[in-house]
Amino acid sequence: MSEAKKVALLIETSNRYGRDLLYGVRDWMRESEGWAVRFTEQARRAPLPSWLSDWRGDGIIARVDSPTIAKALKRTGLPVVDVSAERFASEFPRVSIDNVGVAQLAAEHLVGKGFSHFAFCGDARFLWSRQRGAEFRRRLAQEGLRVVNFSSRVGRGGRSGSDAENREIAEWLARLSKPVGVFACYDGRAQQVLEACQLLGLHVPDEVAVLGVDNDEVLCELCSPPLSSVQPNARRTGYEAAAMLARMMRGERIVAAATRMVEPVRVVERQSSDVVSVADEKVAAALKYIRQHACEGVNVADVLRAVPMSRTLLERKFKALLGHSPHRQLVQAKVERAKHLLVESEVSIAVVADLAGFESPSYLSVVFRRETGESPYAFRVKHRTDRGRS
Repeated sequence: MSEAKKVALLIETSNRYGRDLLYGVRDWMRESEGWAVRFTEQARRAPLPSWLSDWRGDGIIARVDSPTIAKALKRTGLPVVDVSAERFASEFPRVSIDNVGVAQLAAEHLVGKGFSHFAFCGDARFLWSRQRGAEFRRRLAQEGLRVVNFSSRVGRGGRSGSDAENREIAEWLARLSKPVGVFACYDGRAQQVLEACQLLGLHVPDEVAVLGVDNDEVLCELCSPPLSSVQPNARRTGYEAAAMLARMMRGERIVAAATRMVEPVRVVERQSSDVVSVADEKVAAALKYIRQHACEGVNVADVLRAVPMSRTLLERKFKALLGHSPHRQLVQAKVERAKHLLVESEVSIAVVADLAGFESPSYLSVVFRRETGESPYAFRVKHRTDRGRS
């Protein structure tokens, strides 16, 4: 048997995203080939470990967050795959998060709640935050909606998360028109927004709905109220990075400019954004009914029985306030439920169809492909987060 390839993993363990990257590498190793892995626990943006200078290995997967790290990795002469999203370009082939996709999911989620006021709480020091904010603003501008951006004076000095910055966020929140949907660049920033809401006595989610990114379950559940979050597919990112490095170690040439962006999975809704923010009481009641009963196989006629009015009037109100029909709202709710089941469970496609309120697996497939561009099976394979947990 040939000797196992020696691979260094220079990825932090201090957050969910980094840990899922590592799980993804492990998933690939279980399915493909075993590596002799060199790995030490480290924090985000930590300097390269001292052992790297005299390590004799075959390849590296790293978060290349700065030119300094890039130069040091270049000096090793080894194949490197970059899994960072902190720079516009990388000296190495890269597999990373699709920040445009993240922001689009956030926009769809908050617009779907019926808000007319929106804000983005980012961290201008990071490229990925600026990209998420820019796409969030662009997507909402298409709907004729404006986004108010947070700009920190304190954070630029390197004191992100300080009490002073939290007070800045509170002052910014106090000036926003309410109710408002706030998209935060990541879960840590969203936690700061929630703390600022508590400081100001603002009710979440009725006055301020908050959405983060990363779905760091421990952090999200510790927030008060529990935090809704866009779930990236870091596990898939790690898996594809491992596959790419394996090809490079076999001698395949992959150009440094090659970048594979991995789409996020979905929005995991918790209490911080579980709200319907429309002034029209009838539409709010219809939305609540749809949220609670969509997966029970109900249709628009059932909605009208629960919220009596003419179908024409309901259609007109939905189009005016949400930009789409009640039927479309029902379909979106059922597809979101199907996505959750496909990603988070191992039940069959037939059971997914039944639990999500579709008449049959074939009808689920037709609707799911129309809405996502993929079959339910392909979506499960692409986005599943439990690969190899056993």
